[in-house]
Amino acid sequence: MENGQGGRRQMHQASVLLRRILVLNEVMEYQMRRDMKINETDFQAMQHLLKHGSMTPGALASALHLTSAATTTVVDRLVRSGHAQRAPHPSDRRRWLVEPTPESARQAMARLMPMVIEADDLVKAMDGQGQEYVVSYLVGVVAAVERRIGEMDAAHASTKNGPMGSPSGIPHEGGEEP
Repeated sequence: MENGQGGRRQMHQASVLLRRILVLNEVMEYQMRRDMKINETDFQAMQHLLKHGSMTPGALASALHLTSAATTTVVDRLVRSGHAQRAPHPSDRRRWLVEPTPESARQAMARLMPMVIEADDLVKAMDGQGQEYVVSYLVGVVAAVERRIGEMDAAHASTKNGPMGSPSGIPHEGGEEP
């Protein structure tokens, strides 16, 4: 739809609200980083650790698109600040895992869960057809975002020496992400 002002497309209210949610997510992340007293990279690392429970330093480096040395610096900062800890690898004595400390995980969930529960209650209060519409819309949004990420990865790969890959840890399945 055009609104007659320079050919700009008039967005549906649902699309405007989705954009607002994305902006509010940035605000929420900023406030969590501020409360946790960590920078953006460390916060991204914590998001991966909270999702997976524990990760090898190599897997964390891959998820963050960082070098091993840079990831070691991130892990060192998180350990010093009490947000992460190193633990022995269960099957390889030469390796170790990085995991969130129980207290840091508890605090992060205490910040997020009230919002998650409130949003979950909203959709659960809808009748079955309303829930289906919401899920259908969100499935379509996820597919559109994943498609765009793939297109951007392909464009990058065609202009550079090789693909950088897409961000690790993007949730593809329902029910497990706050």
